Amino acid sequence: MPRNRNDQTKEAKRDEIVTAASSLFVSEGYDGASMGKIAAAAGLTPNTLYWYFGDKDELFVAVADRYLDLLLEQHTTVAEQPLAEQFVWLVDSLRPVRHLVATVHARVARSPRIAEWHSSFHRQMEALFEDQLTIELSAARRNAEAAVVTFAIEGAVTHDLDADATADLCHSLAQRLAGL
Repeated sequence: MPRNRNDQTKEAKRDEIVTAASSLFVSEGYDGASMGKIAAAAGLTPNTLYWYFGDKDELFVAVADRYLDLLLEQHTTVAEQPLAEQFVWLVDSLRPVRHLVATVHARVARSPRIAEWHSSFHRQMEALFEDQLTIELSAARRNAEAAVVTFAIEGAVTHDLDADATADLCHSLAQRLAGL
């Protein structure tokens, strides 16, 4: 027997939708994960899905937020390691969802909502590493160096570097920061 809509809170249902969308976005990509497929996976009609999310980009951002929150939470387990190891960890953590990273870059010019999320992602990633720079640099230079790290990590993820190339890149980034 189908569940009564009133048996769940709106937040619980949103969470179920994000879970279904997350799975489909990862397995089928943004274009392959239609709102109809997502609704069916969440046990909803497509029209009902729009009660929770205004459009596909809003839902995609909710999925991206979930991954980012998890990533930031998990970063605490490696935050005391050397920067190179943190960078390798980050690439390895993002690699399973590299299609989501590629989707963000593909849609950033077409979707203000995704562009805003992408800017926020960069600010948060850059803050993680900028705070760990122990050398004296101007604020602008610190921001620029943190941005270089974020761009390089995104590149390693989207270009699917192998483990050795990833390690080399990450150690090179860390050495660059240490040598400034």
